[in-house]
Amino acid sequence: MSKTHYKIQSIIVLLVLSACHSLWIARTQPTPQQESISVLPTIDIPFPNADFTFLFPEEPKLKEQTSPRKNITESFSNREKNDIAVTDPLLMADENSMLIDLSLIQKEDYAFPLPGAKVISPYAGRRKHHSGVDLKTCANDTIVTAFDGIIRLAKPYHAYGNVIVVRHYNGLETVYSHNSKNLVKPGDYVKAGQPIALTGRTGRATTEHLHFEVRVNGQHFNPNLIFDLQERKLNNQCLVFTLKGNKIAVKSIELMPHQLAGDYSYSSAARKNKEQRTNKQTRTIIGSL
Repeated sequence: MSKTHYKIQSIIVLLVLSACHSLWIARTQPTPQQESISVLPTIDIPFPNADFTFLFPEEPKLKEQTSPRKNITESFSNREKNDIAVTDPLLMADENSMLIDLSLIQKEDYAFPLPGAKVISPYAGRRKHHSGVDLKTCANDTIVTAFDGIIRLAKPYHAYGNVIVVRHYNGLETVYSHNSKNLVKPGDYVKAGQPIALTGRTGRATTEHLHFEVRVNGQHFNPNLIFDLQERKLNNQCLVFTLKGNKIAVKSIELMPHQLAGDYSYSSAARKNKEQRTNKQTRTIIGSL
């Protein structure tokens, strides 16, 4: 064997021995232990018993909107239960004028009396004495009450046939006639949109339809002032009712911004001293009509 081969083998043996020695030391030397970390126990520290709600004020609440209500009679005399054109003893009892602001009536507090109907005969009309409007859909269609109120009359009544009169909290009364069937009786409380009758041709009628009237203190006036009969929706206007002798004049008005800023009233001049300011405004408004 040459000297060169001998040297190479010697170097390889030395490297192997060195590696084995390093491996033996790594296995026999003890592993260093990690230092233990002590954990302190958790201590619950109570917060002071104090009310901090004053730091979080309540959110402001919107004022609930309600439809205006008039002082009306809810218990009826024998005549009120049997006659269409009667006055309300409480309505306009101590005043000669009254205002109804239709824009203040909430959406849920009114309904068109015969949804989907069309006008086949207008108020007054060719006969000049037609006391309401005739609405037509189909036989035995459902008639609903226009506003919240109380059933004052429900019975057969001369040319009206089966008729219903509802006294409403807004000061109006509505009339529904020629019904094939009445679904309510006097004294029943009804909500706007509640079914009260079915369309028919009872009384003086040549076809099934609803004869619909609007009255105040027994006097009928044009339902077009209350409803847009073509669009079948409530008008957005103010109506003033003024006593003139035994009659009531009805007129729509536009309220000025300063009148909308607070309560407005239409009272007679015989009010108490505390109402003199209101009376002055009332006479100014009505005098301009």
